[in-house]
Amino acid sequence: MATGRGRAFISARQMRYYLRLITSACCLLLLCLIPRVEAQQKPCEGEPLITIDRSACFGDCPVYSAEIYADGRVVYVGKRFVKTEGTQRFKISQERIAALIKEFERIDYWSLKDRYESDENGMSVTDQPTTTTSICLNGKKKQVVNYYYAPRKLDELEEKIDSLAGLYSLIGPL
Repeated sequence: MATGRGRAFISARQMRYYLRLITSACCLLLLCLIPRVEAQQKPCEGEPLITIDRSACFGDCPVYSAEIYADGRVVYVGKRFVKTEGTQRFKISQERIAALIKEFERIDYWSLKDRYESDENGMSVTDQPTTTTSICLNGKKKQVVNYYYAPRKLDELEEKIDSLAGLYSLIGPL
């Protein structure tokens, strides 16, 4: 490093060297982070990413299930009290898949209880439909059964699944 009038300065050649060094370091850092981001979004091998299953009640509750895969495939099975009965297959966008995953993360799905069947006093009711949801991400699978007295955020998630997966057109008005 040369000095002039008592001040240190860097030659243009040294400056280019340091800029390349910094750029390389930043690129390496980004490359190290990318696999972690992808791993956070990695579905379980061969399994649906997200599922929803709504069961019967003594009334006319819609009975159906849907499996949503990471590639956007949706397999819907309408059973009773739905607009479309039988199996339907279609695709949704990657943006909707990402939005669904964000909803699971937003409500901290992994921290929910596995089953909601009674209130805080142990009381329950009969004739309720049961909604079972699940997610399989990063090799971890979580399933939650919602029969009675679940947190509102779980009910909202179930509605988001129906909406973002395009199920409302098949189940009809609820």
